[in-house]
Amino acid sequence: MDKQQPLLSIGIIFKNEIRCLERCLESLQPLRKAIACELVMADTGSDDGSREIAEKYADILIDFPWINDFAAARNAVIDRCSGKWHMTVDCDEWLDADINRLVWFLSGEWGYDFASLIVRNYKSLDLEKSGMFSDFAACRIMRMSTGTRYEGAIHEHWNYIPDGVMNILMLSDTILHHDGYVFTDPEFSRKKIERNMKLLKAELAEDPNSLLLLMQCIESDANTSLDYMDYVYRAVEGVRSHSPQWNIFGPSILRHAVLAASTNNLPELEEWISLAEEYFPKSIFTRIDVAYLALGHCWNVENYEECIRWGDIYMQALSEYQRKDFDRSDIISSPVSMSSPYWQQNARIYLSAACLFSHMPERSHSLLSGLDATLMDIAQIGNIVRGFCYLHSRSHLDTEALLLDFWESMNQPQPTAEKAEIRCAEFLRMSAGVFDQSYQENEADFCRPAYTLFIPLADKCGLGAAAAVMDAPDADTITNILSAQESLNEIPAAALLYALEQGIEFPLPGHPIGIEELANIAGQLAQDTPRFYNLVLHTAENAQGKAGLAWAQSLLIAALRANSWKDEETGLSLARAFAQTEKVFLPLYYASDILCEENLFLLSPMHRFGWHCIQAFDALDAGDKMQYIHFLRSSLTACGGVKSMVKFLTEHTPEIQSPPPSEELKALAGQIRSVLSMYAPDDPAVMLLKQSDAYQQVAYLIEGAAVPVKGGLPQ
Repeated sequence: MDKQQPLLSIGIIFKNEIRCLERCLESLQPLRKAIACELVMADTGSDDGSREIAEKYADILIDFPWINDFAAARNAVIDRCSGKWHMTVDCDEWLDADINRLVWFLSGEWGYDFASLIVRNYKSLDLEKSGMFSDFAACRIMRMSTGTRYEGAIHEHWNYIPDGVMNILMLSDTILHHDGYVFTDPEFSRKKIERNMKLLKAELAEDPNSLLLLMQCIESDANTSLDYMDYVYRAVEGVRSHSPQWNIFGPSILRHAVLAASTNNLPELEEWISLAEEYFPKSIFTRIDVAYLALGHCWNVENYEECIRWGDIYMQALSEYQRKDFDRSDIISSPVSMSSPYWQQNARIYLSAACLFSHMPERSHSLLSGLDATLMDIAQIGNIVRGFCYLHSRSHLDTEALLLDFWESMNQPQPTAEKAEIRCAEFLRMSAGVFDQSYQENEADFCRPAYTLFIPLADKCGLGAAAAVMDAPDADTITNILSAQESLNEIPAAALLYALEQGIEFPLPGHPIGIEELANIAGQLAQDTPRFYNLVLHTAENAQGKAGLAWAQSLLIAALRANSWKDEETGLSLARAFAQTEKVFLPLYYASDILCEENLFLLSPMHRFGWHCIQAFDALDAGDKMQYIHFLRSSLTACGGVKSMVKFLTEHTPEIQSPPPSEELKALAGQIRSVLSMYAPDDPAVMLLKQSDAYQQVAYLIEGAAVPVKGGLPQ
């Protein structure tokens, strides 16, 4: 630094900021080289090595014991500054490389005593690449000759609004990046909120009607305590009653109120939206934050006309905000929350759907064009899938270019390759639903099935191949499409099920598949529906060769696991088919000396169970009901997951069910009831009667007891 009087004093207070302090100080070096600067720092009690870093950079480094007062610490720094100007920087901030506008301002005489710059608050670890940030015009630069001091133990600020007149220049091209909201573990965050709220509550107790303090309580509490809504209601009432500075803090307060009502599903939501539009129709908070929330609310209640109106307000205001063509004094009190690319894309997706449902497909198409998938999280990926499918199925517009552009954007390794993989996985997962028969049944009145949207991706992913399968003219074409796939696991189950119903045989010709992959595919297909069970039974009945049997066996095992065992006909058919298939399958894969009871431990659990099923049904077919029950019960020790099936078979196999009582038994039960009615329940004669053989034969008819069982079989 030059030995002349500094033009600028940079003030920083810190305590245990080892994570980010050096990054902050390094970012200031270009400014310190461009103009005469001094760096004045106050350590409020570090013990993590932060002080040693500060010593390398600071021109003046002092100790200031922490007294729960941020303003006091800031003012202690100001007292040691000698520059013409003072600029405050926090440790978890770093100055953007573009300092031209800042140097221009500090080097000239412009008649301003204060200047604000943009603090960009990131809300994602991916920082600016995620699109999750908000900008705040923070007044951080003051002319030292004004003698201005910091006020406020928490959320300290300069009293720079004398008589409501602002003498501030906004340096909207100068950015302090801030990631303190991201790199905070939950426990640290909790303690920070508790500390801040303790200080704010003390100030609010002294000035309970202060809209500034109420707004700061709302922002600091962040809906974490039972007091949060009390602050919201009090602040809204203060705006209604035109409390001091209501016109300054009112737009931000009503924005917070609408957000609270939306988040907590409060009945005041529409009332507070209307209040914001009535009181502050031109405010950037109303036209961006409130408009975005109103857009979402109107979408949820299917008021598409209002959804479009608020969406238009939002998009117009966002354009003005990006051009910096708005009253920038708005964002001195608080940041605009929903101006980042993330929220903009969300708004475009919802607005697009509202336009489509309002018979404006061309505008819907335009809104969905050019979206940047690299900025999206999985929730937005789900929304864009729905948006694309709505547009495609409800209009005849060409969506191919739209889809291909988005696919290319989504696969870009930005901000990381891992994020791209997560996006693609969610895109494929959400899109798979349109192939389901139930989804297609709801498309009867649409222009075309939604799944045809994905045909342009036929050579790019399993989803596109699935669309081509369901759009194919014949079985040979389907076979060719599926044979070209590296893995059938990427094909949505509904498309595979459709292919099988068209007569496609698995494994595909010239496309060998291992038993494990067959089991995985069968597991994907499994569903508790007649459609699936009919396919399984048909496949089992017509299975040929070793590979065909392996496929039938995989389907049957998947069907047994999926079955709820409520339908008697289906359950009995599946059980029989499983036993019959296992009877042929097991000897093909295992030596005969293994397929005996003492060596069953060498088989997998389901094959052990299959062996017991074979023995059980062989015994049943031979008329040996007791052995049938024996093998079913012993199968429970072979495979623990078949209890429901065994219970079903013991209760529903017709051959072992007790026949209806004969007329003679009914008559005997009636006679015994008559005798019992003549005696008190505790009469010794009743006890003797119940011990008789005659009573035991009909007890289940009289008492509703279980059918008498002997030797493991109902009698």
